[in-house]
Amino acid sequence: MAIHVVKEPVPKPGTLGRTELYALAIGQVIGAGVITLIVPAIKMTGYSAWLAYFVAILMGFVMILPFVFISSTLRLGGGNYSMLCDLSSPRTSGIFAYMYLTQCLSLSLFGASAAAYLGDIIPALNSHWARVIVGVTLLTFFYVVNLMGVDIMAKAQKMMTWLLIAALILFAIVGIFKMKLPIFDFSDPNFAINGWGITFNNGQISGGFLGAVLLFVYSTQGYYMTTAYGRDSKNARKDIPFVLLLCVPTLCILYVGVAMAGVGVMSVEEYGNSTTLVFAAQRIFPTWLFYFFIIGGPIMALLSTLNSSFAYNSITIGQSCDDGWLPKSFGKKNKSGARPYILTFMYVVGIIPIVFGLSITTITNMVQLITSAFAILNFTAEIKMPKKYPDAWKQSRYHVPDGLYYTICCVSLALFLVVLWKSLLSMNIGLAVINVVVIVIAGLIGFWRSKTGNIEIHTSVWAEDYQEASES
Repeated sequence: MAIHVVKEPVPKPGTLGRTELYALAIGQVIGAGVITLIVPAIKMTGYSAWLAYFVAILMGFVMILPFVFISSTLRLGGGNYSMLCDLSSPRTSGIFAYMYLTQCLSLSLFGASAAAYLGDIIPALNSHWARVIVGVTLLTFFYVVNLMGVDIMAKAQKMMTWLLIAALILFAIVGIFKMKLPIFDFSDPNFAINGWGITFNNGQISGGFLGAVLLFVYSTQGYYMTTAYGRDSKNARKDIPFVLLLCVPTLCILYVGVAMAGVGVMSVEEYGNSTTLVFAAQRIFPTWLFYFFIIGGPIMALLSTLNSSFAYNSITIGQSCDDGWLPKSFGKKNKSGARPYILTFMYVVGIIPIVFGLSITTITNMVQLITSAFAILNFTAEIKMPKKYPDAWKQSRYHVPDGLYYTICCVSLALFLVVLWKSLLSMNIGLAVINVVVIVIAGLIGFWRSKTGNIEIHTSVWAEDYQEASES
């Protein structure tokens, strides 16, 4: 195998503290999901959409729980990629490196969703090409922000996240006070309009309480990506797992509150063909407050996720360039420490679905399919952590018995496989086949490169802090 492994020295502490990491985590997870999936879920299950969101948050937490344990034990310089390199095998990380390029599709979801919101508010922006222009403009703006480096990106993220949280809390509180529908009456025929399971239409998932849970769960896991900021954190092994855990109650308050308000002020029929919360917000707020909510809530949610997705994806892809899986020139940094060629690639891939006018639900299912496929690779690394780093694992403040840890990893994988199945059954056969073929081809290229390429992996995984490493 043409792979040479070099252990990187522990880097000095970075500049990101708990506040910045929390803003990055919340900005990453609160995005297209809460803003664009609530109304489709209301149509799938009725009044119980708020309860479906609560269940989805708990399910999402169990799915990413192995990352809480790993981030409390290890400092990861390149997120999932670094974890796979060190804990699974160099070859697995190569397969991941090529598969991960397809993840950049998620950028299109945020641009398309923001365009959909603006189209509901300003009818002139409702045509296909108007949405294309809006979506591409937003992608362009954050592409430029991320070219300026992680510090500028984090400052922008912090400002957007506080505004976002304020707007969503406002919508939830005012909306709950103005509720007119019996959304807590489990016996009401509108509580679970398609039953508690999953309903199908032409072989595709179309409704049901569990169907809504599986749609919502996409928007409840993104905070695990904060593990990629290990190199840039002041105290990664303490701050990152703390922030991951803090996201769970935050999501319960914000997501369930917004869902209650969205369900309680308007019936399924009143939403009509809309997929956004615009009309519910018009009913809840006076005009001036309505515009504050739209800008501070939906638009800020989408833009904060767009911003942090550029950052997270470029860190992960950049690490695989440094190691030689992808061309080193592709991962070259500018004077601000950003990677312009990777950011440009992400920008172009993010534009394609917007130009072709793919629906938000379709893009969501495509991204879910990709992330669920990654989970199989992640599992091969997660399961090895206690044996490879026994001392660091025992000293972790979130240490649990090995048997419990292995059980959590297995349950996490099982839930990801359920989401994978759901994604395949939520898109037409042609699109599902194309997605699976692209993922398989990317994986095969990674496997081939591991046999033929001149790969020098720099393991950016550290079980000690900078000070400890310096003393030893």
